[in-house]
Amino acid sequence: MYKAIGYNRFLKRIPMKKPYLAFCDIDGNVYKHPEATAAFRSGRQFVKVNEKELIPTPDGSTLYMLPGRYPVEGKHFKTVASYNGNQIWAVAAFLSSGYLRTYLPAYVRTKDAPVLSLWAYCGLVFVGDDFYVPALRIDMDPRSDPALHRNDIELFKRIKAVKGQYPENSLVRQLAKCSTQYGCLCARNFFLSRYEAPIPTTKSCNALCLGCFSFQKDTGVHVSQYRLNRQPSPQEIAEVMLHHIERVDRAVVSFGQGCEGEPLLRAKDIADAISIVRSKTSKGTIHLNTNGSLPHALQQCIDAGLDSVRISMNSPTESYYTRYYRPKNYSFADVLRSIELALRAGIFVSINLFFLPGFTDALSEVEHLCTFLDKFPVNMIQTRNLNIDPDYYLDAIGFKDEDAIGVRQLLELLNSKYPKVRLGYYNPPKEEFYANHKA
Repeated sequence: MYKAIGYNRFLKRIPMKKPYLAFCDIDGNVYKHPEATAAFRSGRQFVKVNEKELIPTPDGSTLYMLPGRYPVEGKHFKTVASYNGNQIWAVAAFLSSGYLRTYLPAYVRTKDAPVLSLWAYCGLVFVGDDFYVPALRIDMDPRSDPALHRNDIELFKRIKAVKGQYPENSLVRQLAKCSTQYGCLCARNFFLSRYEAPIPTTKSCNALCLGCFSFQKDTGVHVSQYRLNRQPSPQEIAEVMLHHIERVDRAVVSFGQGCEGEPLLRAKDIADAISIVRSKTSKGTIHLNTNGSLPHALQQCIDAGLDSVRISMNSPTESYYTRYYRPKNYSFADVLRSIELALRAGIFVSINLFFLPGFTDALSEVEHLCTFLDKFPVNMIQTRNLNIDPDYYLDAIGFKDEDAIGVRQLLELLNSKYPKVRLGYYNPPKEEFYANHKA
């Protein structure tokens, strides 16, 4: 893993030099090819680099070697397997939060290539001596900007203070682990009393998602983090929620995190915690991230005082959804019912749409997304990069290559066709639910 270079989004655009191929040796050292220009991928198809798609690599991004994968040059889309007689591998960027990639890295797998870890791999090129990526900033909210989190000394002081204030609260201990061991920026913000606080509650899940961060079985993929090992009580949950809400202006507290399963499986306890909080204050935004599998359970939370919900989807196409989520005892129709009841209840409704260039912007997917939005006029689409090996994903869901309109073009279409649908990355506080935040 390598730190990417800094980036200032206010720099004026200057005439672009030719984008050259980036590659790495087997030890992970990154180089610029002196002759070969770069290529990208859209789905499985190689494409030439459009210089208008490129931005300097955002501050806080990281670079990853792609083992068992040879880079592809951009003139004839030929594999580049070696340099100066030495074997080389492709390299990719993992972008900072708030950025959406528009193309994948171009590579060809070897026969024994391992499945890649759960990161969102973005194309990477050299322009001059600097790294550039095909991406855009989709949300200007600063809550996860790296500059805000270069404060470990302050963080550890605050963790010690909060743990001392709530010595018996298992949820506080879990958040301390998340903020340090897993580097969760949302958990860090809880201890630093700002923005959104995560509220993980649930060990079990009713789906076997291909890209699950906290549970993998017989896939060859290592989890990014482990699930919490103790489920907090409603009183512990309410205690953490109130701690954050009472200290933060426009606070958000959110159920459904990467270190847990499906929170709707604990709907009664979550509803009890919401009721405790709402009996004491009307401040703060109480939010739920969920797969939307249990409409009746979601209704319990709404009746208790839930302000907003985000329902995750990799696709509006039922077959692709089912092959990715691999649901247990629920169906895609249940997810749609949850969206419908949340809209009918009048709370703020988002879908967490996992973007993968060449798939999400494929013609059939765009058509299905528009059909979905025509029927379910959600308030927001959170455009999140899908963290998964692209080939593993496309093969597993049975996607056949087709033409794509481009991620930027998809965003422009959504802005034009659905002007009331907000595009972004983060869960907004209720004070900003209906502000005009177009990408």
